[in-house]
Amino acid sequence: MIDTPTTSWFPDESLEGSLWIKLPDLSRLWVYVADRLLSTSENDRVAENAERFTAAWAAHGTELTASWKLQGSRVLLIALDEGQAGASGCSIDASVQFMQRLGEKETPAIDWMQRDQVLHRAAESSVWEESTLSAFWMARKAGLVRDDTLVINTLCSNKGEWESQSTPLFQESWHNEMWK
Repeated sequence: MIDTPTTSWFPDESLEGSLWIKLPDLSRLWVYVADRLLSTSENDRVAENAERFTAAWAAHGTELTASWKLQGSRVLLIALDEGQAGASGCSIDASVQFMQRLGEKETPAIDWMQRDQVLHRAAESSVWEESTLSAFWMARKAGLVRDDTLVINTLCSNKGEWESQSTPLFQESWHNEMWK
């Protein structure tokens, strides 16, 4: 029932933007999950492009204080210190366009906008797996996804929440709320 029983995420490996560590925990966060594991050279290109984008990101001519983190060769986080200046609709549109272009640059392309995938790990396993959302729910119904299964929390709203709650147990996640 689980689509891809392979290592799909390496949470202990990450690359960070030059300002990531300096951003406050309340910095607004956007979480993007690639539709596949990235290679080392793709990680480097994503890091270079993300650094360039966040350094130049602006809202109506006002420079934004932002940074990025690429975690596990799969999850790209864009964080914005809204205490300095907030995002506008246009600046958010610019970030979405950046993510779309970023994916199109690679061969094969990377889809950062696919929202029907779940990264998860059984409590007794060291291997992260990925499933489509429908396969994940079928696995839950069959008892393969249990309350102690770890899941990626793609709904974290700020940097601090990601740092402390990026991989909750199913029973503590938004997935559980949807299951009820």
